[in-house]
Amino acid sequence: MWVRRTISCSSAETLVIAACAAIALSLRFYQLARPGYLFGLTEYDDGVLFGNALRLVSGTIPYRDFAMVQPPGSMLLIAPVALLAKVCGTGWGLAAARLLTASADTANVVLLGLLVRHRGPVTVGIASGLYAVDPDAIVAAHTFLLEPWLNMFCLVGALLIFGGDRMTTDTRRLVWGGASFGFAAAVKIWALVPLGIAVLLLTAVSRRLRPGAALAGGAGLGLGVPLLPFVVLAPGAVARDVVISQEVRNAGGHGSPLGRLTDLAGLHLLPARFGGGLSLLLVAAAVAAGYAVVYLAARRPVSALDSYALTGAVAVTAMFLWPRLYYSHYGAFDGPFLALMIALPAGLLSARLVTPVSRAAVAVLVGLAVVAAVTLQFQSESRLRGVQAPAAAANLIPLGACVLTNDAAYTVVVDRFYSDVPGCPSMVDSFGTLIAMTSGRSRYASASMLHPVVELWRADLGQAGYVWLTGDTAGEIPWTRQLYDYFLGHFRLIGLAQPQLSSRFIPHSGLYVRVRLCLHGTEDQALLRQ
Repeated sequence: MWVRRTISCSSAETLVIAACAAIALSLRFYQLARPGYLFGLTEYDDGVLFGNALRLVSGTIPYRDFAMVQPPGSMLLIAPVALLAKVCGTGWGLAAARLLTASADTANVVLLGLLVRHRGPVTVGIASGLYAVDPDAIVAAHTFLLEPWLNMFCLVGALLIFGGDRMTTDTRRLVWGGASFGFAAAVKIWALVPLGIAVLLLTAVSRRLRPGAALAGGAGLGLGVPLLPFVVLAPGAVARDVVISQEVRNAGGHGSPLGRLTDLAGLHLLPARFGGGLSLLLVAAAVAAGYAVVYLAARRPVSALDSYALTGAVAVTAMFLWPRLYYSHYGAFDGPFLALMIALPAGLLSARLVTPVSRAAVAVLVGLAVVAAVTLQFQSESRLRGVQAPAAAANLIPLGACVLTNDAAYTVVVDRFYSDVPGCPSMVDSFGTLIAMTSGRSRYASASMLHPVVELWRADLGQAGYVWLTGDTAGEIPWTRQLYDYFLGHFRLIGLAQPQLSSRFIPHSGLYVRVRLCLHGTEDQALLRQ
């Protein structure tokens, strides 16, 4: 009888996980099916992240040969796709990276379900279902961004160190779990927050230092192995680019707490009359009441898994309220913690219902809530439109030409990222280069701090045969009167112009071709490649 019941519960949880994964995959692939989303232009960061990998597989060393403001984990992950792109083209390579990222985020739905499967199908349905329809997670999965991969390795780590509600004391599992958290930090340093929570919680629960040390040691390996080669090849540059510049960049200001909390909770998808602070307070009150009933009124001890979920949700949410900058895809990192924080007590509450009818009613309510969220999300995605790749670019830019751009996504999408011209600039991230070389101060830096950046652009312009400027370049290129005059004196606009407000000493957006190239005081047309 016990075996039969165990099999049926296991089957129910598996079906719930599969259903939530199917919903997640449908929402994420439907998003990629929108015009301009699979092969078009939707983001600045994906061109940079994929471009870093393209440079690496071509033998160019990040941090040493070009600025890179993220740890190397994502670049190493996608390097096999970058190798494939050398054969099939960078546009197809980026499309493959987008499909893989959507699939990785769907895997997060499965991992969440596996993490709480011991609590029953209702808990699984809430945890996996919430993340499947999380708007911020879906935004992060629309292209090659870091958060889906970051979440995947953090959830793998959590799955290894938790056995049901308890934390394992098995050294091998702790080392592998720590390694997964460590590699997550190599993707994005935010993973250090849940890792730190897990180490402290494990030490407190076990009342010994050895388990926490095993977890921390595994994390050191997971982070150190991918990071060490670049630290050796570019001493000091990794810390400057990844840590110092990002911290300084986010200092000196705060965003709107209410707006960010509303975004994190996914309430911005609701109609205006239902969104805002009141809905946020109602959700917070419902979660607090659930914890009070389950743990205080019932005098149930808080398990290690509950502590990890609640502490992680509070810490990560607070982390997002502090920095000056915030983007919706950041909130995807909070998604698993918020889903666990809501699902764990809700599942226990449903388990206390004694009649099959009441339990069925809870399951129906959860299903209806997921269906409503899916409907809202599909409606939101149906309005999405990406920017189609400019078809004229392939005709205007010869294959293998040396193209310098402030937005690598454009050259990646149209397969003009690679150059076979000797000495072609290796810059990938124009904005990242600016913040790295000014230690995060960017355009607010002093003239003396901006001078090396200006000199770098002057040198790169001296080697480029084409320059492709997109959008407002003022925040990415430190234009001075001398740099502006040099640019206008050596390049002319030939197409792909974009509407732009006229600014003093800032060229208009568009594709420019070199009309005069000065090398060692002589005129040279070799790089024009026409």
